[in-house]
Amino acid sequence: MNRQISSNLPFSAIPQEIASQSSINAVCFCFLFSITPHFRVLPLWVSGIVLVALGWRVLQNMNRVQPLPKWLIVPMVLIGGVSVFAEFWTIAGRDAGLALLTVMTSLKFLETRNHRDLLILIFLCYFLIATHFLFSQSILTAFLMLLTLIVITATLITLNQRDDSVSIRSRLIISSRLIMMSVPLMLVLFILVPRVPGPLWGLTNEQRGGVTGLSNTMSPGKISNLIRSNEVAFRVEFNGAIPAQKNLYWRGPVMSMFNGTRWYQSRRPTIDSFYLVSFDEATEYTVTLEPNGEHWLLALDIPTHLVEDSVMTADFQLTSKREINDLRRYSMISRLSYQVGMSETADYLELTVDFPEDRNPRTIAYGRELSQRYDNPEAIVQHVLTMFREQNYIYTLKPPVFRDDVMDNFLFESKRGFCEIYAGSFALLMRAAGIPARIVTGYQGGEYNQVGNYLIVRQSDAHAWTEVWIERKGWLRFDPTAAVSPDRIELGLGDALQDEILNFRIRNRNPLFGNLMYRWDNLQHNWNDWVLNYDENRQRNFLSKLDIGIESWSDMVFALIIALLSVTGLYWAVSWYRERPSKPETYEIYLNRLLRKMNKSGLEKRPSEDTRAFFKRVKSSDFQQKDQVSKVIELYNLIKYGRSDPDSQSLDNLRSLVGSIKIQAR
Repeated sequence: MNRQISSNLPFSAIPQEIASQSSINAVCFCFLFSITPHFRVLPLWVSGIVLVALGWRVLQNMNRVQPLPKWLIVPMVLIGGVSVFAEFWTIAGRDAGLALLTVMTSLKFLETRNHRDLLILIFLCYFLIATHFLFSQSILTAFLMLLTLIVITATLITLNQRDDSVSIRSRLIISSRLIMMSVPLMLVLFILVPRVPGPLWGLTNEQRGGVTGLSNTMSPGKISNLIRSNEVAFRVEFNGAIPAQKNLYWRGPVMSMFNGTRWYQSRRPTIDSFYLVSFDEATEYTVTLEPNGEHWLLALDIPTHLVEDSVMTADFQLTSKREINDLRRYSMISRLSYQVGMSETADYLELTVDFPEDRNPRTIAYGRELSQRYDNPEAIVQHVLTMFREQNYIYTLKPPVFRDDVMDNFLFESKRGFCEIYAGSFALLMRAAGIPARIVTGYQGGEYNQVGNYLIVRQSDAHAWTEVWIERKGWLRFDPTAAVSPDRIELGLGDALQDEILNFRIRNRNPLFGNLMYRWDNLQHNWNDWVLNYDENRQRNFLSKLDIGIESWSDMVFALIIALLSVTGLYWAVSWYRERPSKPETYEIYLNRLLRKMNKSGLEKRPSEDTRAFFKRVKSSDFQQKDQVSKVIELYNLIKYGRSDPDSQSLDNLRSLVGSIKIQAR
């Protein structure tokens, strides 16, 4: 291709190299490979634009369709931008920004003509890799992005080589080699770049809407909807034996206020300490909490100390000062058998017996009847639990739907419900009987991963139970679900509702498949712990264990510079070693030694002269030792062109012959 480039022309006037059809097709495939994982989160019409635009560009390369004129592409761009705004009511943020980038990049293919345009599209593909981590930071995502990076780099090699004779396999091998060479530099930067508080990838405001987890309110159906999620809520490593399943109550939001249908939290002061009577040894463990966009930190009932950047409310709820928008790892100590809250304030006790009089009249009347029948609060509690246990109450995810007086309809008509309706009706009965009661939501149970020796707690383990205040005994936990369905507490939800819910327990799968899933979950757990949770504290602890004197940011910067120089120096040394001239054979060394001697005698080998012609010229000269030179050449040819490898005796003879030639310099 002939191109006329003049240094006198402005840059805009310099003709651009027209891109080849194969290069355009390669970039189309590269972009499709990069954007396809986003199709699950992009609006359907945006995914359609991608497929239509790329399909049109490929057909245009095949001369099946005509190029679109620019006067048509410009309004398409405007319509695309307006459509994104109409979809999200913004063009900023994660979802809207990704949709806008996708639409504009797709339309860019319709006007792509030259090599520079393709380079711009390739760099946009590199940028798309980073956007995937705004949606997920799992190992699968990282592995998929590594494959995408290899494909993009191979496409970039294709553009720069401009040689279709190089196979796709060769380009992928070169791309993989380049990326693998960057791994040591990546590790150095990951370990030594000073970490700022908080991770690089956090949960944004718009992401929180898609996160399944506990809520700060509770109403019928709230937890039963959450139960169907297989998402991991947190993982727990214990310092010692794991408590029995029935003791694994993970305390979350505590709800003291009730409006007749919905339970919600009240404002409670924070506390620095509280009085607790413990009947067991402390349980120590470490929690790795998944992002949830909320403030509560899950802990076994009942936590006895704070973690960094957290507070505890007077209802013993542990909360973070910042929203949990990234993985949070913290160590905790809890007591599982205790008495607490014996000196509760009168105002709070009054709040926890309050209820609306105009809702659920039959439940209220029954609670007041129990208060007349028994003069002991504990007798009332046991009466209601016995009622749940012995009457035809059914634990189910599919209760009838009632709009008014939900508690009345549940207790006296349907008798079918899930944990939140059992806990809510039990608490209302207690309040109607004059006994302070509140709702605690959280998780119950967990699944043991024997590969990693930790507990997996999923969203499907979400649960609600009741706490009742009894004088001189404080707040006591009573779980009505345990009365109506003991299997839920002893074995887990999947065993209690085998016919209604998919059992998410890995242990119930095929043994081989289950073991693979345990190993995969353990790998993900380690990934979370060492990569995603590599924050400022973990970096400091890791570097201190290396014991190489890195104690401050300045030390890290100095170590970073040294490490980068060392790695690049090692690359240079390896490159020099691989490209160094090969060591000559021994007989060639002896021949060169002879040539240097001949040069001193005035018989210099000319640059255009081969060895045979040179020694032929020596034989015709008046050089006195030319017979010895002839013997050297004869032995040299025998060694070099012989059928077998030279033996040590022949080489020694050659060295001796060369050494016997004495030259006096002129």
